Amino acid sequence: MYLQIYEYIKKEILSGRLSHPEKLPSARALAANLQVSRSTVDTAYEQLVAEGYIDAKEKRGFFVNPITHTQNFTRSQGHISVPDRTLPDQKKMIYDFDPDAIDTLHFPYSVWKSIGRNQLDNPDNFISGDHFGEYGLRLAISSYLHGSRGVNCTPESIIVGAGLDHLLQMLCVLFERKAVIAMEDPGYRNARQVLLSSGYTVQDIPLSQGALDASSLIHSPADICYVTPSHQFPLGSVLSISRRQALLDWAYEKENRYIIEDDHDSEFRYKGKPIPALQSLDHGQRVIYIGTFSKAVSPAIRTGYMVLPAPLLSLYKEKCGSYACPVSRLNQAILTDFIKDGFFEKHLNRMRKIYKAKHDYMLEQLHSHFPDGLLDISADNAGLYIILHYHGPLTDEAIIEQAEKNGIRLRSLKGYYANLPAAYRPAYLLGFANLEEKEIRDGIALLAEKVLIV
Repeated sequence: MYLQIYEYIKKEILSGRLSHPEKLPSARALAANLQVSRSTVDTAYEQLVAEGYIDAKEKRGFFVNPITHTQNFTRSQGHISVPDRTLPDQKKMIYDFDPDAIDTLHFPYSVWKSIGRNQLDNPDNFISGDHFGEYGLRLAISSYLHGSRGVNCTPESIIVGAGLDHLLQMLCVLFERKAVIAMEDPGYRNARQVLLSSGYTVQDIPLSQGALDASSLIHSPADICYVTPSHQFPLGSVLSISRRQALLDWAYEKENRYIIEDDHDSEFRYKGKPIPALQSLDHGQRVIYIGTFSKAVSPAIRTGYMVLPAPLLSLYKEKCGSYACPVSRLNQAILTDFIKDGFFEKHLNRMRKIYKAKHDYMLEQLHSHFPDGLLDISADNAGLYIILHYHGPLTDEAIIEQAEKNGIRLRSLKGYYANLPAAYRPAYLLGFANLEEKEIRDGIALLAEKVLIV
Protein backbone atom coordinates (compact mmCIF):
# COMPACT_ATOMS: atom_id res chain seq x y z
CA MET A 1 0.00 0.00 0.00
CA TYR A 2 2.77 2.45 0.89
CA LEU A 3 4.49 1.68 -2.43
CA GLN A 4 1.35 2.65 -4.34
CA ILE A 5 1.25 6.03 -2.54
CA TYR A 6 4.98 6.53 -3.08
CA GLU A 7 4.74 5.70 -6.81
CA TYR A 8 1.75 8.00 -7.34
CA ILE A 9 3.39 11.05 -5.70
CA LYS A 10 6.70 10.39 -7.46
CA LYS A 11 4.97 10.30 -10.87
CA GLU A 12 3.08 13.51 -10.07
CA ILE A 13 6.38 15.23 -9.27
CA LEU A 14 8.22 13.87 -12.31
CA SER A 15 5.37 14.85 -14.63
CA GLY A 16 5.33 18.38 -13.25
CA ARG A 17 1.80 18.20 -11.82
CA LEU A 18 3.37 18.64 -8.38
CA SER A 19 6.17 21.22 -8.47
CA HIS A 20 8.55 23.08 -6.19
CA PRO A 21 7.76 24.50 -3.64
CA GLU A 22 4.27 22.99 -3.40
CA LYS A 23 3.26 21.60 0.01
CA LEU A 24 1.91 18.04 0.30
CA PRO A 25 -1.04 17.11 2.52
CA SER A 26 -0.13 16.18 6.08
CA ALA A 27 0.38 12.48 6.71
CA ARG A 28 -2.67 12.44 9.00
CA ALA A 29 -4.93 14.14 6.43
CA LEU A 30 -3.78 11.92 3.54
CA ALA A 31 -4.22 8.76 5.64
CA ALA A 32 -7.78 9.79 6.52
CA ASN A 33 -8.57 10.62 2.90
CA LEU A 34 -7.22 7.31 1.56
CA GLN A 35 -8.60 5.31 4.54
CA VAL A 36 -5.24 3.78 5.32
CA SER A 37 -3.13 3.81 8.46
CA ARG A 38 -0.99 6.81 9.33
CA SER A 39 2.11 4.58 9.37
CA THR A 40 1.47 3.62 5.71
CA VAL A 41 1.59 7.26 4.61
CA ASP A 42 4.57 7.98 6.88
CA THR A 43 6.50 5.16 5.21
CA ALA A 44 5.70 6.49 1.73
CA TYR A 45 6.77 10.02 2.69
CA GLU A 46 9.96 8.74 4.32
CA GLN A 47 10.89 6.93 1.10
CA LEU A 48 10.26 10.07 -0.98
CA VAL A 49 12.40 12.12 1.43
CA ALA A 50 15.18 9.51 1.30
CA GLU A 51 15.22 9.68 -2.53
CA GLY A 52 15.14 13.50 -2.56
CA TYR A 53 11.75 14.04 -4.19
CA ILE A 54 10.37 15.91 -1.20
CA ASP A 55 11.80 17.69 1.81
CA ALA A 56 10.55 17.43 5.40
CA LYS A 57 10.59 20.74 7.24
CA GLU A 58 10.14 20.60 10.98
CA LYS A 59 6.74 21.77 12.20
CA ARG A 60 5.86 22.91 8.67
CA GLY A 61 5.28 19.72 6.68
CA PHE A 62 6.47 18.14 3.44
CA PHE A 63 7.41 20.19 0.35
CA VAL A 64 8.25 19.21 -3.23
CA ASN A 65 11.93 19.63 -4.15
CA PRO A 66 12.96 21.21 -7.49
CA ILE A 67 13.31 18.44 -10.10
CA THR A 68 14.96 19.32 -13.42
CA HIS A 69 14.68 16.00 -15.28
CA THR A 70 10.97 15.31 -15.55
CA GLN A 71 9.28 12.51 -17.45
CA ASN A 72 5.95 12.43 -19.24
CA PHE A 73 3.26 10.31 -17.63
CA THR A 74 -0.39 10.03 -18.50
CA ARG A 75 -2.88 10.65 -15.74
CA SER A 76 -4.14 7.08 -15.98
CA GLN A 77 -0.77 5.88 -14.74
CA GLY A 78 -1.12 7.96 -11.62
CA HIS A 79 -4.33 6.29 -10.43
CA ILE A 80 -3.98 4.54 -7.09
CA SER A 81 -5.62 1.14 -7.28
CA VAL A 82 -6.61 -0.28 -3.91
CA PRO A 83 -6.39 -4.08 -4.05
CA ASP A 84 -9.39 -6.18 -3.09
CA ARG A 85 -8.43 -7.86 0.18
CA THR A 86 -11.19 -10.48 -0.12
CA LEU A 87 -9.98 -13.48 -2.09
CA PRO A 88 -12.53 -15.73 -3.83
CA ASP A 89 -11.96 -18.61 -1.38
CA GLN A 90 -12.38 -16.26 1.61
CA LYS A 91 -16.10 -15.74 1.03
CA LYS A 92 -17.80 -15.26 4.37
CA MET A 93 -19.94 -18.25 5.26
CA ILE A 94 -22.87 -18.07 7.67
CA TYR A 95 -22.18 -21.57 9.00
CA ASP A 96 -18.51 -22.57 8.89
CA PHE A 97 -18.07 -26.14 10.14
CA ASP A 98 -14.28 -25.72 10.26
CA PRO A 99 -12.70 -28.83 11.89
CA ASP A 100 -9.50 -26.92 12.64
CA ALA A 101 -11.17 -24.04 14.51
CA ILE A 102 -11.23 -23.66 18.29
CA ASP A 103 -13.54 -21.92 20.73
CA THR A 104 -12.07 -18.46 21.41
CA LEU A 105 -14.98 -17.09 23.47
CA HIS A 106 -14.15 -19.03 26.63
CA PHE A 107 -10.41 -18.47 26.76
CA PRO A 108 -9.26 -16.86 30.07
CA TYR A 109 -8.08 -13.63 28.46
CA SER A 110 -7.92 -11.78 31.77
CA VAL A 111 -5.53 -14.37 33.19
CA TRP A 112 -3.37 -14.34 30.06
CA LYS A 113 -3.26 -10.51 30.08
CA SER A 114 -2.38 -10.43 33.78
CA ILE A 115 0.50 -12.87 33.29
CA GLY A 116 1.56 -10.92 30.20
CA ARG A 117 1.70 -7.63 32.11
CA ASN A 118 3.90 -9.20 34.77
CA GLN A 119 6.23 -10.72 32.18
CA LEU A 120 6.50 -7.41 30.29
CA ASP A 121 8.20 -6.02 33.40
CA ASN A 122 10.95 -8.64 33.14
CA PRO A 123 13.80 -7.26 30.97
CA ASP A 124 15.16 -10.80 30.45
CA ASN A 125 12.22 -11.48 28.12
CA PHE A 126 13.60 -8.97 25.63
CA ILE A 127 16.99 -10.57 25.08
CA SER A 128 17.86 -13.75 23.19
CA GLY A 129 17.20 -16.94 25.10
CA ASP A 130 17.89 -20.66 25.05
CA HIS A 131 18.06 -22.06 21.52
CA PHE A 132 16.13 -25.16 22.63
CA GLY A 133 13.39 -23.08 24.27
CA GLU A 134 13.35 -21.58 27.75
CA TYR A 135 14.17 -24.13 30.41
CA GLY A 136 11.19 -23.15 32.56
CA LEU A 137 8.78 -23.86 29.71
CA ARG A 138 10.46 -27.17 28.89
CA LEU A 139 10.22 -28.14 32.56
CA ALA A 140 6.50 -27.28 32.63
CA ILE A 141 5.89 -29.23 29.40
CA SER A 142 7.84 -32.20 30.73
CA SER A 143 5.75 -32.36 33.91
CA TYR A 144 2.51 -31.99 31.97
CA LEU A 145 3.37 -34.68 29.39
CA HIS A 146 4.49 -37.18 32.00
CA GLY A 147 1.38 -36.68 34.11
CA SER A 148 -1.24 -36.54 31.36
CA ARG A 149 0.18 -38.64 28.53
CA GLY A 150 2.71 -40.94 30.21
CA VAL A 151 5.52 -39.55 28.04
CA ASN A 152 9.02 -40.43 29.24
CA CYS A 153 10.96 -37.19 28.98
CA THR A 154 13.11 -34.63 30.74
CA PRO A 155 13.33 -30.88 30.06
CA GLU A 156 16.66 -31.55 28.33
CA SER A 157 15.03 -33.86 25.76
CA ILE A 158 12.40 -31.29 24.72
CA ILE A 159 12.80 -28.85 21.82
CA VAL A 160 10.40 -25.88 21.59
CA GLY A 161 9.45 -24.73 18.09
CA ALA A 162 6.97 -22.61 16.15
CA GLY A 163 4.32 -25.26 15.61
CA LEU A 164 4.30 -28.62 13.87
CA ASP A 165 5.53 -27.44 10.47
CA HIS A 166 8.66 -25.86 11.95
CA LEU A 167 9.43 -28.91 14.10
CA LEU A 168 9.09 -31.21 11.08
CA GLN A 169 11.50 -28.99 9.14
CA MET A 170 14.00 -29.36 11.99
CA LEU A 171 13.60 -33.14 11.87
CA CYS A 172 14.21 -33.05 8.13
CA VAL A 173 17.64 -31.59 8.87
CA LEU A 174 18.44 -34.64 11.03
CA PHE A 175 17.30 -37.40 8.66
CA GLU A 176 19.14 -38.38 5.53
CA ARG A 177 17.38 -37.22 2.38
CA LYS A 178 17.35 -40.76 1.00
CA ALA A 179 15.04 -41.82 3.84
CA VAL A 180 11.52 -42.86 2.85
CA ILE A 181 8.77 -41.62 5.19
CA ALA A 182 5.55 -43.60 5.53
CA MET A 183 2.34 -41.68 6.18
CA GLU A 184 -1.25 -42.64 6.88
CA ASP A 185 -3.63 -42.32 3.92
CA PRO A 186 -5.87 -40.44 4.60
CA GLY A 187 -3.71 -38.29 6.82
CA TYR A 188 -2.46 -34.83 7.67
CA ARG A 189 -1.77 -33.21 4.29
CA ASN A 190 0.22 -30.22 5.64
CA ALA A 191 2.77 -32.53 7.22
CA ARG A 192 3.02 -34.50 4.00
CA GLN A 193 3.68 -31.30 2.05
CA VAL A 194 6.43 -30.22 4.46
CA LEU A 195 8.19 -33.57 4.06
CA LEU A 196 7.86 -33.54 0.27
CA SER A 197 9.11 -29.97 -0.05
CA SER A 198 12.08 -30.89 2.13
CA GLY A 199 13.16 -33.45 -0.47
CA TYR A 200 11.88 -36.67 1.10
CA THR A 201 10.02 -39.52 -0.57
CA VAL A 202 6.64 -40.17 1.06
CA GLN A 203 5.12 -43.64 1.03
CA ASP A 204 1.35 -43.47 1.54
CA ILE A 205 0.02 -46.41 3.56
CA PRO A 206 -3.73 -47.13 3.19
CA LEU A 207 -5.45 -47.59 6.55
CA SER A 208 -6.95 -50.87 7.66
CA GLN A 209 -10.09 -50.59 9.83
CA GLY A 210 -9.37 -46.89 10.22
CA ALA A 211 -5.82 -47.27 11.55
CA LEU A 212 -2.31 -47.90 10.28
CA ASP A 213 -1.56 -51.56 9.63
CA ALA A 214 2.02 -52.53 10.49
CA SER A 215 1.93 -55.42 8.00
CA SER A 216 1.58 -52.91 5.13
CA LEU A 217 4.41 -50.88 6.62
CA ILE A 218 6.70 -53.92 6.79
CA HIS A 219 6.41 -54.44 3.03
CA SER A 220 7.16 -50.79 2.25
CA PRO A 221 10.64 -49.24 1.79
CA ALA A 222 10.00 -46.79 4.64
CA ASP A 223 12.64 -45.89 7.22
CA ILE A 224 10.46 -43.46 9.18
CA CYS A 225 6.73 -43.62 9.97
CA TYR A 226 4.51 -40.63 10.72
CA VAL A 227 1.39 -41.56 12.71
CA THR A 228 -1.43 -40.06 14.77
CA PRO A 229 -2.08 -43.06 17.06
CA SER A 230 -4.23 -41.59 19.84
CA HIS A 231 -6.80 -39.95 17.53
CA GLN A 232 -6.10 -40.71 13.88
CA PHE A 233 -6.39 -37.63 11.73
CA PRO A 234 -8.83 -37.37 10.07
CA LEU A 235 -10.76 -40.63 10.72
CA GLY A 236 -10.61 -40.38 14.52
CA SER A 237 -9.72 -44.01 15.33
CA VAL A 238 -7.35 -45.14 18.10
CA LEU A 239 -4.38 -47.37 17.29
CA SER A 240 -4.84 -50.57 19.30
CA ILE A 241 -2.19 -51.82 21.72
CA SER A 242 -1.38 -54.78 19.45
CA ARG A 243 -0.83 -52.49 16.44
CA ARG A 244 1.22 -50.12 18.57
CA GLN A 245 3.48 -52.97 19.62
CA ALA A 246 3.78 -54.17 16.02
CA LEU A 247 4.73 -50.65 14.98
CA LEU A 248 7.43 -50.49 17.66
CA ASP A 249 8.71 -53.93 16.64
CA TRP A 250 9.04 -52.63 13.07
CA ALA A 251 11.13 -49.70 14.33
CA TYR A 252 13.37 -51.94 16.46
CA GLU A 253 14.15 -54.33 13.60
CA LYS A 254 16.52 -51.96 11.80
CA GLU A 255 19.00 -49.26 12.78
CA ASN A 256 17.93 -45.63 12.26
CA ARG A 257 14.23 -46.41 12.01
CA TYR A 258 12.04 -43.88 13.79
CA ILE A 259 8.35 -43.20 14.46
CA ILE A 260 7.04 -39.63 14.49
CA GLU A 261 4.05 -39.52 16.85
CA ASP A 262 1.83 -36.51 16.17
CA ASP A 263 -0.39 -36.08 19.24
CA HIS A 264 -2.44 -33.27 17.71
CA ASP A 265 -5.53 -33.05 19.96
CA SER A 266 -5.01 -35.57 22.74
CA GLU A 267 -6.35 -33.17 25.38
CA PHE A 268 -9.94 -33.47 24.20
CA ARG A 269 -11.32 -36.90 24.98
CA TYR A 270 -14.84 -36.93 26.42
CA LYS A 271 -15.11 -40.43 27.86
CA GLY A 272 -12.55 -41.95 30.17
CA LYS A 273 -9.04 -40.57 30.42
CA PRO A 274 -6.72 -39.60 27.52
CA ILE A 275 -5.14 -42.45 25.57
CA PRO A 276 -1.50 -42.99 26.67
CA ALA A 277 1.07 -41.85 24.14
CA LEU A 278 2.79 -44.41 21.92
CA GLN A 279 6.05 -42.95 23.21
CA SER A 280 5.20 -44.23 26.71
CA LEU A 281 5.61 -47.80 25.39
CA ASP A 282 8.92 -47.13 23.65
CA HIS A 283 11.88 -48.69 25.47
CA GLY A 284 14.23 -48.53 22.49
CA GLN A 285 14.50 -44.77 21.90
CA ARG A 286 12.71 -44.84 18.53
CA VAL A 287 9.65 -42.58 18.99
CA ILE A 288 9.74 -38.82 18.37
CA TYR A 289 6.79 -37.27 20.18
CA ILE A 290 5.37 -34.00 18.77
CA GLY A 291 2.62 -31.81 20.21
CA THR A 292 1.47 -28.20 20.04
CA PHE A 293 -0.66 -25.72 22.00
CA SER A 294 -2.67 -24.80 18.89
CA LYS A 295 -5.84 -26.61 19.96
CA ALA A 296 -5.46 -26.39 23.74
CA VAL A 297 -4.52 -22.69 23.95
CA SER A 298 -4.43 -20.91 20.58
CA PRO A 299 -2.87 -21.40 17.13
CA ALA A 300 -1.83 -17.73 17.24
CA ILE A 301 0.92 -18.26 19.83
CA ARG A 302 2.69 -20.62 17.37
CA THR A 303 4.19 -22.84 20.06
CA GLY A 304 4.89 -26.54 19.76
CA TYR A 305 7.36 -29.02 21.16
CA MET A 306 9.00 -32.34 20.38
CA VAL A 307 10.58 -34.96 22.61
CA LEU A 308 13.67 -36.41 20.96
CA PRO A 309 15.17 -39.84 21.67
CA ALA A 310 18.75 -39.67 23.02
CA PRO A 311 20.52 -40.52 19.71
CA LEU A 312 18.59 -37.81 17.82
CA LEU A 313 19.03 -35.30 20.63
CA SER A 314 22.81 -35.57 20.28
CA LEU A 315 22.49 -35.18 16.52
CA TYR A 316 20.18 -32.19 16.96
CA LYS A 317 22.72 -30.45 19.18
CA GLU A 318 25.39 -31.06 16.56
CA LYS A 319 23.38 -29.98 13.48
CA CYS A 320 20.81 -27.52 14.82
CA GLY A 321 22.26 -26.34 18.11
CA SER A 322 23.05 -22.91 16.70
CA TYR A 323 19.48 -22.34 15.43
CA ALA A 324 17.65 -19.82 17.62
CA CYS A 325 14.25 -20.80 19.01
CA PRO A 326 11.67 -19.01 16.78
CA VAL A 327 9.07 -18.62 19.56
CA SER A 328 9.27 -15.24 21.28
CA ARG A 329 10.73 -15.38 24.75
CA LEU A 330 7.82 -13.32 26.05
CA ASN A 331 5.24 -15.84 24.78
CA GLN A 332 7.28 -18.65 26.29
CA ALA A 333 7.35 -16.88 29.66
CA ILE A 334 3.58 -16.27 29.63
CA LEU A 335 2.87 -19.88 28.65
CA THR A 336 5.24 -21.15 31.36
CA ASP A 337 3.34 -19.32 34.11
CA PHE A 338 0.02 -20.30 32.54
CA ILE A 339 0.97 -23.98 32.89
CA LYS A 340 2.95 -23.79 36.13
CA ASP A 341 0.30 -21.87 38.07
CA GLY A 342 -2.46 -24.32 37.16
CA PHE A 343 -4.40 -22.13 34.71
CA PHE A 344 -3.71 -24.44 31.76
CA GLU A 345 -5.17 -27.49 33.50
CA LYS A 346 -8.15 -25.46 34.67
CA HIS A 347 -8.72 -24.18 31.13
CA LEU A 348 -8.50 -27.71 29.68
CA ASN A 349 -11.01 -29.06 32.19
CA ARG A 350 -13.43 -26.26 31.36
CA MET A 351 -13.02 -26.65 27.60
CA ARG A 352 -13.56 -30.42 27.77
CA LYS A 353 -16.99 -29.78 29.30
CA ILE A 354 -17.82 -27.09 26.74
CA TYR A 355 -16.63 -29.16 23.78
CA LYS A 356 -18.40 -32.29 25.05
CA ALA A 357 -21.67 -30.33 25.27
CA LYS A 358 -21.21 -29.06 21.69
CA HIS A 359 -20.20 -32.55 20.50
CA ASP A 360 -23.30 -34.14 22.05
CA TYR A 361 -25.58 -31.35 20.82
CA MET A 362 -24.35 -31.71 17.24
CA LEU A 363 -24.99 -35.46 17.39
CA GLU A 364 -28.49 -34.80 18.72
CA GLN A 365 -29.23 -32.36 15.90
CA LEU A 366 -27.88 -34.69 13.22
CA HIS A 367 -30.02 -37.58 14.45
CA SER A 368 -33.12 -35.39 14.62
CA HIS A 369 -32.77 -33.82 11.15
CA PHE A 370 -31.64 -36.74 8.98
CA PRO A 371 -33.51 -39.96 8.16
CA ASP A 372 -32.03 -43.34 9.02
CA GLY A 373 -29.71 -44.73 6.37
CA LEU A 374 -28.72 -41.43 4.73
CA LEU A 375 -25.70 -40.84 6.97
CA ASP A 376 -23.22 -42.83 8.98
CA ILE A 377 -21.94 -40.66 11.80
CA SER A 378 -18.47 -41.17 13.26
CA ALA A 379 -17.94 -39.40 16.56
CA ASP A 380 -15.38 -41.06 18.78
CA ASN A 381 -16.08 -38.94 21.86
CA ALA A 382 -12.87 -37.09 21.10
CA GLY A 383 -11.55 -34.21 19.04
CA LEU A 384 -13.27 -31.11 17.70
CA TYR A 385 -15.23 -32.51 14.76
CA ILE A 386 -17.66 -35.25 13.73
CA ILE A 387 -17.46 -37.18 10.44
CA LEU A 388 -20.51 -37.64 8.23
CA HIS A 389 -20.45 -40.47 5.69
CA TYR A 390 -23.11 -39.76 3.07
CA HIS A 391 -25.07 -42.57 1.35
CA GLY A 392 -27.39 -40.55 -0.87
CA PRO A 393 -27.40 -39.94 -4.65
CA LEU A 394 -25.49 -36.61 -4.73
CA THR A 395 -21.85 -36.30 -5.75
CA ASP A 396 -19.21 -34.71 -3.53
CA GLU A 397 -18.87 -31.73 -5.89
CA ALA A 398 -22.63 -31.13 -5.98
CA ILE A 399 -22.86 -31.20 -2.19
CA ILE A 400 -20.00 -28.72 -1.73
CA GLU A 401 -21.44 -26.37 -4.37
CA GLN A 402 -24.96 -26.48 -2.96
CA ALA A 403 -23.66 -25.97 0.58
CA GLU A 404 -21.71 -22.86 -0.43
CA LYS A 405 -24.77 -21.43 -2.20
CA ASN A 406 -26.56 -21.64 1.13
CA GLY A 407 -23.74 -20.12 3.16
CA ILE A 408 -22.38 -23.40 4.54
CA ARG A 409 -18.71 -24.33 4.42
CA LEU A 410 -17.99 -28.07 4.53
CA ARG A 411 -14.60 -29.78 4.68
CA SER A 412 -14.61 -32.90 2.50
CA LEU A 413 -12.74 -36.00 3.64
CA LYS A 414 -11.65 -36.37 0.01
CA GLY A 415 -9.00 -33.68 0.47
CA TYR A 416 -7.08 -35.76 3.02
CA TYR A 417 -6.41 -38.68 0.68
CA ALA A 418 -3.26 -39.00 -1.40
CA ASN A 419 -4.83 -41.95 -3.23
CA LEU A 420 -8.62 -41.94 -3.24
CA PRO A 421 -10.10 -45.46 -2.80
CA ALA A 422 -12.22 -46.78 -5.66
CA ALA A 423 -15.15 -47.32 -3.27
CA TYR A 424 -14.97 -43.81 -1.77
CA ARG A 425 -18.28 -42.24 -0.81
CA PRO A 426 -18.72 -38.55 0.09
CA ALA A 427 -17.79 -37.77 3.69
CA TYR A 428 -17.34 -34.52 5.60
CA LEU A 429 -15.59 -33.27 8.74
CA LEU A 430 -18.08 -31.14 10.69
CA GLY A 431 -16.27 -28.98 13.23
CA PHE A 432 -18.26 -27.73 16.21
CA ALA A 433 -15.67 -25.96 18.38
CA ASN A 434 -16.18 -22.39 17.12
CA LEU A 435 -19.99 -22.59 16.90
CA GLU A 436 -22.63 -21.77 19.48
CA GLU A 437 -25.63 -24.08 19.98
CA LYS A 438 -27.92 -21.91 17.88
CA GLU A 439 -25.42 -21.93 15.00
CA ILE A 440 -25.09 -25.70 15.24
CA ARG A 441 -28.88 -26.16 15.27
CA ASP A 442 -29.60 -23.76 12.42
CA GLY A 443 -26.62 -24.92 10.36
CA ILE A 444 -27.55 -28.61 10.61
CA ALA A 445 -31.20 -27.81 9.79
CA LEU A 446 -30.13 -25.85 6.69
CA LEU A 447 -27.71 -28.60 5.68
CA ALA A 448 -30.50 -31.15 5.82
CA GLU A 449 -33.17 -29.00 4.13
CA LYS A 450 -31.17 -27.36 1.35
CA VAL A 451 -28.23 -29.68 0.68
CA LEU A 452 -28.29 -33.37 1.65
CA ILE A 453 -31.96 -34.38 1.66
CA VAL A 454 -33.24 -34.57 -1.94
